[in-house]
Amino acid sequence: MLFEKGKLEKLTLRAFKPAASPEDKPVPSDSPEDTYVVQVNPGTYTLNKLINYSRQTGQGDTASEALYNNTPPANLSFEFLFDGTGVVPEPSELGDIPLVGAIASALSGPKKFVVMDEIQKFDRLVHAFDGTIHRPRELLLVWGALVFPCVLTSVSYRYTLFKPDGTPLRAIAACSFCEHVPRSLAERKKNATSPDLTHLRDVREGDTLPAMAYAIYGKPELYLEVARVNKLVNFRRLRPASRVAFPPVGVKA
Repeated sequence: MLFEKGKLEKLTLRAFKPAASPEDKPVPSDSPEDTYVVQVNPGTYTLNKLINYSRQTGQGDTASEALYNNTPPANLSFEFLFDGTGVVPEPSELGDIPLVGAIASALSGPKKFVVMDEIQKFDRLVHAFDGTIHRPRELLLVWGALVFPCVLTSVSYRYTLFKPDGTPLRAIAACSFCEHVPRSLAERKKNATSPDLTHLRDVREGDTLPAMAYAIYGKPELYLEVARVNKLVNFRRLRPASRVAFPPVGVKA
């Protein structure tokens, strides 16, 4: 039925806090300035995985063995829309129900979405060089069950609609992100099944269970086990200020 749909989840990019030392576990920042929520969820995305092989061939050979070299990080590609025409409804609690969402948006009054301001905000987060860490920011891309630690490798802005004075009203950002797992977290993932203490975490606005499982275990796919332990029926709608227990991996509660 129509009203059985879940709450609309927007794709979100969060920057990691700079680690105090190489041994520290990277943690996504909670600051609103380090977070960007897309205006419209992408219609598609492409996840590209490669395996590199080398081949040794001799004269007259018609076939050869593929010798494994390495597995490069995965790459994820999206297109994000920036629309300042007012056609795109503002997000709302009922935004995933088109008619009701549009009515709610109209009643709440228009909010000005300035394309160039939004692009600058997005660019500061994903592309700009950060002088405190001497590199662009490390990112956590979260959309529902998709949790992808990454860095931006390319972005191309295509402007498609303009005011009479040339001010952009609509743009599309074609972005590619490369999987990025900091060394300290990679070491933790190797030993992810070792006994550990139970962690308690308070839910903040915008938190998702897969992202929280990634922050604790380094393995977002463990969110189903966390939901089972906490008896969460609708784990896609966490209540802010509620508390979630993250048990030792492999320990049944």
